[in-house]
Amino acid sequence: MLPNFVLVGFMGCGKTTVGRRLASITGHRFVDADELIVKDQKKSISAIFSEKGEEGFREIEERVIADLVGVAGIILSTGGGAILREANRISLKKIGIIIWLDAQPEVLFERAIRSGRRPLLQNENPRQVFDSLLESRRPIYESTADFRFDSTGIDHDEVSRKVLDLAMRQSREP
Repeated sequence: MLPNFVLVGFMGCGKTTVGRRLASITGHRFVDADELIVKDQKKSISAIFSEKGEEGFREIEERVIADLVGVAGIILSTGGGAILREANRISLKKIGIIIWLDAQPEVLFERAIRSGRRPLLQNENPRQVFDSLLESRRPIYESTADFRFDSTGIDHDEVSRKVLDLAMRQSREP
């Protein structure tokens, strides 16, 4: 049986799109942590941030991720900040192979701002906030992930195939 795959990375890196494609290739069930949070709270991510702040959101996220430990046959797409809490990093390692999807900062910013659904970028200087968050999170992605994949300039189907190949080689190594 194929292992679970956990996709981490900064906003705009393609976790959801690549995750859905990986699920269709592997036959695993696609699970989006943010969708689970929305379902659990019966409100949007933006509404949760607005009502409970980032700390309140992160508490809910931690519980939702912990609930996935021991579930087999999934491709998990996490929110960009899920790796901030040590408890999440521990849970994610128990869930499956952790793949850090990355891209050049300009590409990530363009994708993230285009969606218009990023609560942390709803401010006067989204690029400054983006750059600061990316800089602070990169070392955490690096230390958490089993491997990094740079998707700059590669279409999502090819990213999915290459990520699967890398993950399978990773899972076979002693």
